[in-house]
Amino acid sequence: MNKRQAFTLIELLVVIAIIALLLSILLPALRAVKNQARAVICKSNLNQWGKIFYLYTHDNNSKFMVWKESGTPGGGTWVIPLMPYYEAGGEKARLCPMATKTDEEGETVPARMAWDCEIADKIHKNSYGINNWCYDLRPGVTTIWGLQEADRRAWRRIDQKQAARIPMFLECWRWGGGPSTRSDPAPPDEKVRHNTGFGRYCMNRHAYTIHVCMMDGSVERVKLKSLWDLKWHRTFTMLDPTPQWPDWMVNLPGS
Repeated sequence: MNKRQAFTLIELLVVIAIIALLLSILLPALRAVKNQARAVICKSNLNQWGKIFYLYTHDNNSKFMVWKESGTPGGGTWVIPLMPYYEAGGEKARLCPMATKTDEEGETVPARMAWDCEIADKIHKNSYGINNWCYDLRPGVTTIWGLQEADRRAWRRIDQKQAARIPMFLECWRWGGGPSTRSDPAPPDEKVRHNTGFGRYCMNRHAYTIHVCMMDGSVERVKLKSLWDLKWHRTFTMLDPTPQWPDWMVNLPGS
């Protein structure tokens, strides 16, 4: 009479150990592939936004949205004027896959937070924002969100000679930011909401890089330190050719 052969305890533990070892090897690789796929989606979203800006400016004599003395409801004067051009794309085109939650849902790290506002009794969610220097201005207006000398610094039109170096729309934890000069933001993984210019964009969504839609419509993946090399406004320069970076930026991965 044949007896059924069973696993011994040692054999079972060996199998479990092998499975655990395989998982420890495969999971990081699978996580990396998943994050890479999310980055591709994010870049695709910003490619769409580049087209949206070009459609809007094409219909408005190459001019950006008009900045008035106060912001329009919804926060940021680009949100409502551009709505007819982006609304059909739905919420997915407005959200980086790495930043889909809002602060009300308990996520307070800006790098992984989408911002929201109420427009016409509907909640608008987004995880991208404008370079606040990309606005046209009404006559007599000299500031944009408190940014000084906007009348001579702002990019009023999209048809610029240096368009490939000018950031227009990019990953942001608010609807926009306006770097004026060099600033030292705190680490992006801290639960701090920065109101400084560069603090709006220094985030760790994609291994300390973010996607930037330039004014020529191209989309680049830019390292955080390289943000300082872009042409944010007409008179923007790196004041210090050898800047002393904050401690957290000195040894950034890949920098």
